[in-house]
Amino acid sequence: MAGYNTQGDLLAQGINCAVRADLDDESGSNPVKIGFVKDATIRKSIDVQRAECIGEIKTVSIDPTGIRVTVDLKGFIPSKGLVKQGIESARGGGKLHLKSFNPNEAKLLDTKVITKIPYLDLYDEKHQCIIGYCEWLTPTGYTDAINGKGYVEASSTLEGTGYENGTDYPEVI
Repeated sequence: MAGYNTQGDLLAQGINCAVRADLDDESGSNPVKIGFVKDATIRKSIDVQRAECIGEIKTVSIDPTGIRVTVDLKGFIPSKGLVKQGIESARGGGKLHLKSFNPNEAKLLDTKVITKIPYLDLYDEKHQCIIGYCEWLTPTGYTDAINGKGYVEASSTLEGTGYENGTDYPEVI
């Protein structure tokens, strides 16, 4: 029975994959790792309109009407010392880690504007390639979770305008 190459030559392994973000540039010219990400999920959903006709059992047509991208990030909350030490944005946009994705309600209520993340990618460090990238992410949910026997973790949900494969993974559809 054939098996996968567990050495990582054919599959990107999670330990080799970093989540990176660029707070300053939507082209991702200078992304930095956002530390303390344990799990990352990027989901693209295509909304469709089904054309159903009387007398037909099958749908006669399915047409796309919209695209939705959801990003879920989960990881450890850094200690105060690590936050001060920093995971600095490339061009001085601020310290970047999961806890920083919790929007400030006072600013949001005053301005009705939320900070958006222009670029976020999944990067395979071993093979030095971008698996996929998102643009213009808006925070839509945030959670701090505490487990009595584990670490305190943060979860952040974001929605974006698109998710594309990296150049090493061309689309066929």
